[in-house]
Amino acid sequence: MTNNDELALILVAAGSSARIGFDKTGTKIKKEYLPMNGGTVLSSAAKAFLSTLNFSTVVVTFPSAENSVDLKENEQKCREAIFADDFVKSFSSKTKFIFIPGGKTRRESVHDALETISENSPECSLVFIHDGARPFLKSETVELTYRAASEFGAAVPGLQPTETQKKIDENGFIVKHLLRSSLTAVQTPQVFKFKPILEAHRFAAESNKTFTDDTEIWDEFAAKRKDENGESYSRVKVVLGDPENKKITYPEDIKLLSD
Repeated sequence: MTNNDELALILVAAGSSARIGFDKTGTKIKKEYLPMNGGTVLSSAAKAFLSTLNFSTVVVTFPSAENSVDLKENEQKCREAIFADDFVKSFSSKTKFIFIPGGKTRRESVHDALETISENSPECSLVFIHDGARPFLKSETVELTYRAASEFGAAVPGLQPTETQKKIDENGFIVKHLLRSSLTAVQTPQVFKFKPILEAHRFAAESNKTFTDDTEIWDEFAAKRKDENGESYSRVKVVLGDPENKKITYPEDIKLLSD
């Protein structure tokens, strides 16, 4: 698919993979670096974007460290993981890959990545934010979110829950019966107009509120504001998600990589 917009991609891979556990040698497993399809989980996630649209910049977050030696080693491992696939590696000469240490939270990591894009690709129009541990992404989902974000300013893939949803109180009693048709379980990529999501993240950094994801930050600080033409930004548009677009989270998820 061709595009005239200047696009940037953020691959969030700075987490500790705490729920995955350790391998047989006792070494902590970094889920994004697990082997997959001749590359890794991280390179598979990147490949879905690079094979669909033209990206000028890709920012990848990696685990931070207290000393420079460990920090450099963490960056090197991240580079090796994303360039383990020759297809992704072939883009390194035409797409700017930038590796940065993650923050204390996912929000901080994304904010730092957005600031990095602002410094290196100030003409960026749309930014895709994707979990580095979500390697089963398809081109169709990339295209759907791109088109919706181009039209509405913000987009995310979502799936209607299959189970009946209830709201409970702190003691575990049902207090509200929710309608499944009005609910969605969101995935990534979450795609936004670049300048308003950057500004929204700056506001979020100054607030004392905890945010679950970037769509919440958009709705809190961007959807309520007006663009340069005096028109309000839209709320986040939900497009059809993909049941196979799963995130590697638990040890049992690893078997999906070889299915």
